[in-house]
Amino acid sequence: MKSERAKLAEEMKALASKVAAENRAYTEEEDKRYAELDAQIADLSGKITAMEREERAQGFTDAAPLPKAEPEQKKGSLFNVVRVNGQATLQLSNKDETLTVTDQGAAIAPEEFVAELEREIAKEALVYARVTKIPVTGAGSLGLPYEAADVSDAEWTSEVPESEISEDKSWKFGKRSLAPTDLTKLIKFSKKLLATSALPIDTMARERIAEKFTAAYENTIINGTGTDQPLGIFTASDNGIPASRDVECAESLKVSADDIINMYMSLRPAYRRNAVWVMSTAVLKDVMKLTDKNGQYLWHESLRVGEPSTLMGLPVLESEYAPAGSGASGAYAAGDYVMVLGDLSRYKFAYWKGLDITIATEKFAGTNQVGIYGHSLADGQPTLPAAFSRLKIKA
Repeated sequence: MKSERAKLAEEMKALASKVAAENRAYTEEEDKRYAELDAQIADLSGKITAMEREERAQGFTDAAPLPKAEPEQKKGSLFNVVRVNGQATLQLSNKDETLTVTDQGAAIAPEEFVAELEREIAKEALVYARVTKIPVTGAGSLGLPYEAADVSDAEWTSEVPESEISEDKSWKFGKRSLAPTDLTKLIKFSKKLLATSALPIDTMARERIAEKFTAAYENTIINGTGTDQPLGIFTASDNGIPASRDVECAESLKVSADDIINMYMSLRPAYRRNAVWVMSTAVLKDVMKLTDKNGQYLWHESLRVGEPSTLMGLPVLESEYAPAGSGASGAYAAGDYVMVLGDLSRYKFAYWKGLDITIATEKFAGTNQVGIYGHSLADGQPTLPAAFSRLKIKA
């Protein structure tokens, strides 16, 4: 079945590559065949998953019984632990006598940890993954030039104009500056834990620091004030997305279908092409209920694993960092920013130093601890206001 699925996938890939290479739309026959292949692959995947689960379950029930335990000598200890059928016997030896004690719960044996840890899933950095990242070296700041005013359109003239062609004076440039800002984190743990745990504590600490730095990047790209931290897309600022790019709700203290349409149409088609929606779970819950005048939902659930759902045909990023209603019980309050639509590649995130991890083995020796420092230098802000639209709750 897996071989059959692989063949179908190759056929689908070949079909898609052919259409893309010829730079054309799918024919009716090709479109039908693509849908058939997609359905067959999905059906086979479901069957394979079901069979694999059944095999795993069958493996548990048909497993051979546990072998009889043999005496286990603990190196460097004064006792032997004998495990038989779930029971533990402690044999304590000294010069004068041998004492045997049986403990049904095996509580007298040294404790061991399973070499895995149950923990909460880290918050996703969906927005950070889409912004433009710029490495900076050997400079105290980064200048981001931008076009402050466009050139006006060309004008029709006679073959021999009565006066010289007038100069265009509307084209202007500006510059935004990014400066390195410190981001730090310190994690400490005991030397005893490092020496006795079955888990790789030092490796886990590095991974957790990396996750927390990514979370800090994500949070400030969304909510940052721009003071000693990056400037966020939900923050109104002339240095990023000004209040002129706000779309106010059509109805008071409520998000409506008209608001979604107004935000969508506030972006030029070229910016819409790469635009995504950013909103919190609470806001998304209300958006999912919105319908057009024909009763059709604006929200469309993704049909493929790993692909975001869409709103007005554009991907939706559900972020745990995006703001929700600031009123009582999470209700909307006047002036709340609750949604952004924009091309996140127009957000520039510069870093002078990526995540730098330093292990301090001596600094905390007095408390029998080891420290792991994380440090980064970064800054960021939106650089093209026209590529963004932000929804504001009406009073």
